[in-house]
Formats: sequence, structure tokens, C-alpha cells
Amino acid sequence: MDVLKANQAQYIALNGYKNGNSELLFVKDYYDNNIVGLGVLTDKHFLAIRLQLEELESIVFKPKENPAI
Repeated sequence: MDVLKANQAQYIALNGYKNGNSELLFVKDYYDNNIVGLGVLTDKHFLAIRLQLEELESIVFKPKENPAI
């Protein structure tokens, strides 16, 4: 599964963006990257920042491992 990865500047500019009840929040993957699902590219609530979202790098998702399991 592919996701979008933000560099530090992109993360600062986009994380926490709100439109109505929708909020863009990045999470960390296994490699400590700030990522968000590809669905944000077609979400009508994020149309105002779509050009910025399209600049994010697409990478293969690797979840963080849970050492407690």
C-alpha cells in the first residue's frame, strides 16, 4: 500500500490543516516518516491544499512494529 510522505517543511505547512470537521494529521511510519493516506488527494475537504498534497512523495507503507506482541 502506498502513502504520501512529507518532508519537515511540508509537514509544518500541512499538518493540522482544518476544513470544517476535517483535519489533516500525519502519523509516523516504521522509518519515522510523516505519512498520510493517498485518499487525501481526492478528499473534497482538502481541495484547497491539493497542489501541495500532490507534491508529497509516494512511498510504500511500513507500519511501526509493536514490541509488546
